[in-house]
Amino acid sequence: MQVIGHQKEKELLSKYLNKNQSSYSFLFEGKEGIGKKLLALYTARGFLCEKERNFGCGECENCRLTDDLISNIYEGTNLSPNPNIKLITSENGRDIKISQIRDAIDFLKLKSKEGKVIIIENAEKMNTEASNALLKTLEEPPENSMIILTTTNQNKLLPTIISRCYKIRFNPLPKEEIYQFLLHKDFSESDAKTFSVLSDGSLSLYSAVKENPKIYQFAKDLALLFLDKNLRIEGIINLADILDKLDNKDLSIVLQIVQTILHKKMLKGEFDIDLYDRLLKEYQEFEKAIKAGVKKKLAVEGMYFNVKGG
Repeated sequence: MQVIGHQKEKELLSKYLNKNQSSYSFLFEGKEGIGKKLLALYTARGFLCEKERNFGCGECENCRLTDDLISNIYEGTNLSPNPNIKLITSENGRDIKISQIRDAIDFLKLKSKEGKVIIIENAEKMNTEASNALLKTLEEPPENSMIILTTTNQNKLLPTIISRCYKIRFNPLPKEEIYQFLLHKDFSESDAKTFSVLSDGSLSLYSAVKENPKIYQFAKDLALLFLDKNLRIEGIINLADILDKLDNKDLSIVLQIVQTILHKKMLKGEFDIDLYDRLLKEYQEFEKAIKAGVKKKLAVEGMYFNVKGG
């Protein structure tokens, strides 16, 4: 698995790794789906490499086991992962708890010739107790250890945590790099071009569509219903029946794609700005309705009719 783009970030991380410090604490900030986690894993590989070569030699046992871990995560294999790396993330979108952080801290303290690495994904989801527990370790990290936090918004972290980390800011991926990536994933030139525009500098859309290829088609169908100058009652009823069967996450992705499509159409003068503003307001009402237990079918129909009917 190859890291797409982020050459400046890789060069900066390489300089840090070449300092051969006994411990490191990094904070990777940037939008979802741009490669922070993957580069964190390669940074961990470099730190644990027995030959101490930047992001790893790719040949030693630690590098091989880290590559197996990366393969497990991104390709769904079932290889033996590197026992010196621990990933911490929120469970089902909930807070990262103090028990998870305590387990991670105990892991860092275990003796290892090469060292220990913890990677905390979406670190902004740590609750107050978990944040305070981690802060103590950041102040006095164990010898031969590395801590990497990833976040989409560092402002949601304690300022004291931010101040104790090397901060690496990740920029969105350029459209051309996303386009080339999609071509290598057997996308047609037309779909790769469309996806690279819709992706908004991230591969989150690609990951979602990879899991459920129908998502993109549903989004295009719904966008066409909004773009049609006429009210398509039968069309929205039929599509709402289909969307009702999606889980909340996939339906949310469909609507995010629709918003992106219509935003770009609006900028080209192909979709009315007032309709687009109305769509954004109705989407907020849609989310409230779903949380309140309203059926997805009724919520989708309601959003469509309220936007089109004013």
